[in-house]
Amino acid sequence: MNRVLGMRLSYRMTATYVIGGLLPLVALSFYLIHGMNQILVSQAENTESAELQNICAQILELQETITTVSSYFYFDEELEKIAGRNYTDYQDMVDDFRGYTGFIDYQSYYNTMISRISIFMENETLRGNTNFIVVDDEIREQEWYERVSGKGGGVVWTYLPHVIPGYDHAPALTRMIKTRRSADVGVLVIYLRPEWFERMIWDREGSTYILLNGETVITSRHETVPFEELRQYLPQMTGGTYQARIGLPDGEYVLTCETVSQEDTSDSFWVVSVRAVDDILAEAKIQQRKSTWILVAGVVLAMTLITAFSWSFGRRVGRFKSQMQKAAEGNFELDAKLGGNDEISQLYDYLSTMIWRIQSLLAAVYQEKIQAERLKTSQKDAEFKMLASQINPHFLYNTLETIRMRARINKQYEIEELVKMLGKILRSSIQAGTKDMTIAEEVELVEYYLKIQQYRFGERIQYQIYVEEGIREQKILPLLIQPVAENCIIHGLEGRAEVGHIDICVKRSGKEVVIAVTDDGCGVDEEKLAEIRRELKSTRTRGEHIGICNVNQRVRLRYGDDYGVTIESVPQEYTKVEIRLPVEKQAESLPESRTAGSRQEKQDSRQEE
Repeated sequence: MNRVLGMRLSYRMTATYVIGGLLPLVALSFYLIHGMNQILVSQAENTESAELQNICAQILELQETITTVSSYFYFDEELEKIAGRNYTDYQDMVDDFRGYTGFIDYQSYYNTMISRISIFMENETLRGNTNFIVVDDEIREQEWYERVSGKGGGVVWTYLPHVIPGYDHAPALTRMIKTRRSADVGVLVIYLRPEWFERMIWDREGSTYILLNGETVITSRHETVPFEELRQYLPQMTGGTYQARIGLPDGEYVLTCETVSQEDTSDSFWVVSVRAVDDILAEAKIQQRKSTWILVAGVVLAMTLITAFSWSFGRRVGRFKSQMQKAAEGNFELDAKLGGNDEISQLYDYLSTMIWRIQSLLAAVYQEKIQAERLKTSQKDAEFKMLASQINPHFLYNTLETIRMRARINKQYEIEELVKMLGKILRSSIQAGTKDMTIAEEVELVEYYLKIQQYRFGERIQYQIYVEEGIREQKILPLLIQPVAENCIIHGLEGRAEVGHIDICVKRSGKEVVIAVTDDGCGVDEEKLAEIRRELKSTRTRGEHIGICNVNQRVRLRYGDDYGVTIESVPQEYTKVEIRLPVEKQAESLPESRTAGSRQEKQDSRQEE
């Protein structure tokens, strides 16, 4: 609420109109569009299901017709004669084949449905043709023949190889034909025309498939989705309707399945269709785009009117505010009246009256204010003189620079380098309280310190510094690493005759920056180590390890108690001090301090030059 009240009045009015009027209108429009899309998809689903049911009814009618035709061949004496006769004369067999016209008659009568009628007989004396086929071992081992043989006289629907122009397989009805005494005559096979199925689905929108026992019989002309991609979404249905929306890589689809279930058979036809939701909504989206343009035009017009009114109102309020601000700053010269007779104009009149009274009061205290300003000026002069009497640290910088230049002239390059590094350390120490330092700057300062110590101890002090890439510009508190390095030399390496090593590693660990300083000096015994750890947890600083405790307190005050200094040590082996800081951009210094520090650095640079 405070943030809302802090907004400008014109912005608040515009936001109120937008949130209270335009946004609900836009939300309602999108809600209606979404609802319309859902209705269209639901209607398309119902239509698709009805169309597939109609196709299933036609397939069921075909099944019933073909089943009836197959029953006419039961108890056919001529077929029984051919199946049971032992032919020794080829001409007798040809005469019997020509004399039997049942297959040709039914095939001609149901020519639009039936492609061919054949019978497979267990009569080895026959010489088969396209209608009369002699069963051999290869046929007996085929799965469909074993099924129909085990069914007795039941109907078995299957998908068999069949030579038809444009097709290599065809759905077929198979059943065992028997005599009146229940003896097997042969397996009757009635091949159906695939084009009969094709006509029903060829021109349908989307992809439509007719399956027989899971095998694809016919696919519609508009096959937009390969059937193998749909197989995983098909249910284990034994009958009825299944409909669902499925997601494929190229979009959302409506999947509809209808099952054709014929009595007295376990085989079933499936009619499967899949339509893209985008295709269903294609025409609706055209209308939606038109409606969207109209809505956008209305929104633009409404926003223009709202903005114009808010700008006009806000402009008058802004003028009133500017006059109030001028009065608050001591400028009591008001502009002409705002015009109009509304509440803002009346407030402006009240402001004029208030300013007149303020001017009267200011006249009475004017002299007192002048005296107070003079007193302040005197105090500032006194403070300036006191500051001027203090030692200017630049004198010390200039002196060190003079020594460095003298050493350089005398070719005392080691002294020159020592003085230069000492000046850097001194300047960083004096300016340490004005701003944070980057990790790179802090590491550079520590390296100067360690180089000075190498001049003092020679090869007895060796060091190595590693800083992980990506954190060199991380801002940290100044003088965090140098006191720890100094403790390594004073308490760990200074009293030893052997070569000592100091390793400084700065790296990122999760959401923390870990600064690890390790030396292989004398180490710390357990009692002393426990005392140091107690001091690190305490808020007071005492004992010999003031530097480490000071670093710990500064880190905890800046970043919180979750961060700070830890120490571990093994006597006569090593001591390791870790400083843990958060990985984040540190707060900048105050503007006054930053400006002062920057000016000081510029002066120091000029003096160095």
